[in-house]
Amino acid sequence: MQTPARRLRLPILIIILMAIMAILASRYASLDWFVQNERWLRSAIEANPFKSCIIVFFVYLVLSLIPGIAGKSIVLGWLFGLFFGVMIVNMALVAAALTTFLLCRHYLRSVVEARFGPYLLPIQRRMKDDGALYLLTLRLAHAPFSIMNYAAGAGTEVPFRTFWWTTQLGLLPGNIVFVFAGTRLPGLKILVQRGPISLLDGPMIAALIATVFLPWLARKMIQRSSRPRNTEQQLPDQEADDRAGKET
Repeated sequence: MQTPARRLRLPILIIILMAIMAILASRYASLDWFVQNERWLRSAIEANPFKSCIIVFFVYLVLSLIPGIAGKSIVLGWLFGLFFGVMIVNMALVAAALTTFLLCRHYLRSVVEARFGPYLLPIQRRMKDDGALYLLTLRLAHAPFSIMNYAAGAGTEVPFRTFWWTTQLGLLPGNIVFVFAGTRLPGLKILVQRGPISLLDGPMIAALIATVFLPWLARKMIQRSSRPRNTEQQLPDQEADDRAGKET
């Protein structure tokens, strides 16, 4: 699991980079080319929204198959807005997860187990006990995307349908938060005109806080909702122990 500090690192890094670009542009006027091309890119997206979404969907899908490439959803929020950004991100991530899941289950099981065996065993054991709830919990908690796909596909009998809906639903809250954070980033032209102060936006700060605490809150809520069932399962065992103690 990623710690809150690590989850917050990427959004802060993107904001710092944009602030540096704004400072350089205001002092040296050397980023006019980027400003002009950003305007051209946004005009191209507005002129061909469907075609742009399809192209970006496949680009995002391919990048999602490569572990370690982060920050994509924030960029899509910056360029496409909240609605289209969330649609593209969620559909592409789910498609990438299902592709990896099927490849690992039918073709790469031995390779994945040989390469990631020690890391997959704890996840695989929990999935066998309660696959749907555990998968949903890990997705809501932003567990490592690729490792989750490898573990579910290579070493468990989790049904394809269960893997699909837990991934679709579990990734959605985080996708909304990260894409929304991208929508709050100003354009390069505004950054050049107003400077880094334009990044100090209340909704942006709230979105950054949500990227840290949303996974933690999701874990707590699901743990609390599952306690009564676990308690009921433990009662027969406790009664049996009490009887055994009385008999002795």
